[in-house]
Amino acid sequence: MPALIIDSTLSILIALMTTISRQIHVPYTAAQMFALVNDVAAYPQFLPWCESARVLREAGAQMDASIAMKVGSFRKSFATRNLNTPGEKIVVSLLDGPFKSLDGSWSFYNLPDTDGADGAMVPGGSVIRLDMTFEFANKLIDLAIGPIFREIVRNLVGAFQQRATAIYGQALTHGN
Repeated sequence: MPALIIDSTLSILIALMTTISRQIHVPYTAAQMFALVNDVAAYPQFLPWCESARVLREAGAQMDASIAMKVGSFRKSFATRNLNTPGEKIVVSLLDGPFKSLDGSWSFYNLPDTDGADGAMVPGGSVIRLDMTFEFANKLIDLAIGPIFREIVRNLVGAFQQRATAIYGQALTHGN
């Protein structure tokens, strides 16, 4: 019977894998959106849950970064390795933190310009996409911070859209 109790306890502590995907069309170029997402040190300026963020190491297309999140009295930090294809993609993988695994990617795609009703060219903008899969180290951590972290990931694309508006203005004009 004790083995059954241990088995039951272990099954309760196993966290579940979560996958979240978000995509949005924005009136900015892929290069502009890439620059915002890649500027990890600026995250505390516009992400209310981000207490601090810093680049640990940068070499070529690789960046190691650390982010400390704070929601209410709850604090947790994690570090990722980001492999960058400038203007196109950022692939994120876990280095350290309260996760068993964390993998994701940001993708940025320019859309073609179109002819407007008045014959003028209308900038196509771009599509920004986030795909994130993560699993906390155990169910207790998942219960404590899982709902908060899931909501943060769900809202990230929108937060970067708002940041783009604040930095770049309302919309592209042809040639930007």
